Amino acid sequence: MPSRKDLKKQKEKTSQALIQAALQLCAEEGYASLSLRSVARKAGIAPTSFYRHFREIDEMGVAMVAQAKEVMDNCLAQARKKMTFPAIKKSDSPAHLLKSIECMTRPFAETFINFLKKNNQLLHLFFQERTGSSEAMRKAIFDATDQLTELLAEDLKQLSESSKNKLGDVRLISETMLTIVSSSGMEMLVHPKAKPGDITGDITGRAIQKLNLLLLGALIYE
Repeated sequence: MPSRKDLKKQKEKTSQALIQAALQLCAEEGYASLSLRSVARKAGIAPTSFYRHFREIDEMGVAMVAQAKEVMDNCLAQARKKMTFPAIKKSDSPAHLLKSIECMTRPFAETFINFLKKNNQLLHLFFQERTGSSEAMRKAIFDATDQLTELLAEDLKQLSESSKNKLGDVRLISETMLTIVSSSGMEMLVHPKAKPGDITGDITGRAIQKLNLLLLGALIYE
């Protein structure tokens, strides 16, 4: 007879199989089209077995949001290790200011978009369903985004204090930074084969430029 530990491990494995099946179906048809039967069929289990893991589709959706939040927590942690904000003066040349600011924006954008490439189905669902039809999903995504914004705002505050350059409303700046990279990441998923020189090429580079302008404006405004 399987031990409790083995049964728990098997249940977690099946729950994850259901989530992976749902993500594949979302990529093909969208979250609104999911049904417990279609997810169970895709995962290779009986429909009645679905209820052993989730009470309803939205409960599974909230679990997917939680996984996406964990991925982005790791993303921000990795980006933070690479981000620096050298001491600068408002009297510095625009070229010097942008070079200094890019010590923050480049690692942030590159790390975020690389994470999105590696977790494209999960993060695509997260950003796509911010305005979706499921109230439970919208609330879960809002709460997760709010926490991510606070984490990034705290990082920006520490960086600006260490460089003795005030950034002003770091909460608003962090919210805008996340919006820029998430929209750029979604654009990348729509045009996965875009090449530099194309109208959709160098998506990461354009995201960095937008972030540069945002932080440059924040420094000058302050």
